[in-house]
Amino acid sequence: MAAEKQLTLRLILSILSIALLGFTDIMLETALNVSFPTIMTELSVNSATVQWLTSGVILLTSLVIILSPWLKKNFTNRSQFMVAGIISVIGIAIDAVSNSFWLILFGRLLQGIGGGVGLPLMNNVVFEQVPERKRGTMIGLASLIVSFAPALGPAFGGFLTEHYGWHMVFWVVLPVQILSLGLGWFTIKQLDSLVKERLDLIGWVLLSAFFVSGILAIEHISSNGFTDPVSLITLTIMLLGLVGYCLYARKQTHPLLDLAIFKSNIFAYAVAAAFTIQTINLTFNYAIPMGLQLVLHQSSQVAGFALFPGAIGFAFMSILSGNLYDRYGAKLPNALGLSLFGAGMLWMVLMPFTVLNMTLGFGLVQLGAGCWFGNNMTNAVSHVARKFHSAGNSIFAASNNYSAAIGIALAAGIISAFQSQSTNIAQATETAISWTYRLDLLLMIFAFCFSIIAIRNSYQTKAD
Repeated sequence: MAAEKQLTLRLILSILSIALLGFTDIMLETALNVSFPTIMTELSVNSATVQWLTSGVILLTSLVIILSPWLKKNFTNRSQFMVAGIISVIGIAIDAVSNSFWLILFGRLLQGIGGGVGLPLMNNVVFEQVPERKRGTMIGLASLIVSFAPALGPAFGGFLTEHYGWHMVFWVVLPVQILSLGLGWFTIKQLDSLVKERLDLIGWVLLSAFFVSGILAIEHISSNGFTDPVSLITLTIMLLGLVGYCLYARKQTHPLLDLAIFKSNIFAYAVAAAFTIQTINLTFNYAIPMGLQLVLHQSSQVAGFALFPGAIGFAFMSILSGNLYDRYGAKLPNALGLSLFGAGMLWMVLMPFTVLNMTLGFGLVQLGAGCWFGNNMTNAVSHVARKFHSAGNSIFAASNNYSAAIGIALAAGIISAFQSQSTNIAQATETAISWTYRLDLLLMIFAFCFSIIAIRNSYQTKAD
């Protein structure tokens, strides 16, 4: 198998085709974020409801992602990719012509199914077919393509919404999705043999209960507190789902997600750090455009362009840090990423809420995130046995998507709670954003500790 791992043009193009599938998924997510105020007005929904166009999709994506290890064993890379892409195209087409919120949500959920297959598939192909000495660079290259989505999404989403209406966002993305399908059909190949295995339906239901109830619990707790009956019920279901799966998986020969991977301290702490930092990151993606429009009364186009430099920085640092990882290991790019992320957060917390300050602060945050995310995952998965690589990629992808949904729901819940208690929407929104940033600072401390422990352990432990 080792002799077959060659970094060919076909392999690079296959990874890029899968990355384009992730690009379209995230492009729509970030483009719609800056269109939320317009969609709220046109479709008569509030901020807590409209955020489901993003967090609902992220949640469903997570439910599909946890099937990734089973899909990898039972279906070829190309068949997974083609089915995912076609489902996503159907969803995009529905949204491009719909004017009903619930029909638009249905189309977005179809896109979530497609994204749920595509996101871990990209990393699976890298770890399956790319030589280990080139993994950091290829993860960085794939991340570069995907990260152009948040770079272009807010700016183009704001521009298209203001000049042509938010439906145009879907029409712009549609040909990119079709292009990725064609490229993937001709380039994606298979190295690992298929092993037909029964779907662990009970395990999937338990994990689904954990994911679904968890995001609902976060939303209700942030809006109504822990004493709200719905908050208590969903929190209970979340805990029962998690505990139930842990007990169930221990007795299974082939569980859907083998929890033995968490015996690696490097992997466990790296996932915890990624989960926390992604939660923080998505609160910014939601709160900044909302604040710029409702507090400073800027257009959706300005709100979108305020996020543009940061997203470009994320894309640039993804490929640069991947090269640093291959040359020097994980310590240097991760330390640099955490430093930039922390500096950007402190800037946004301490400086007044203005377009310039939010643009600069978010830019620093995204430079740090781009430098850190891919290397954190590559380092963690590389330090577990090869049989756990698919599960590791799936867990990271599910964690990133689930934490993104939590970040959006958290920011939306806090903002909605403050808005409901005041007649001055602008002032209430500004206060809510300031409290969101303070919570982010607390989360940042935990995230930094997790990441430092993971890196320290990785230099004391040899890969299996």
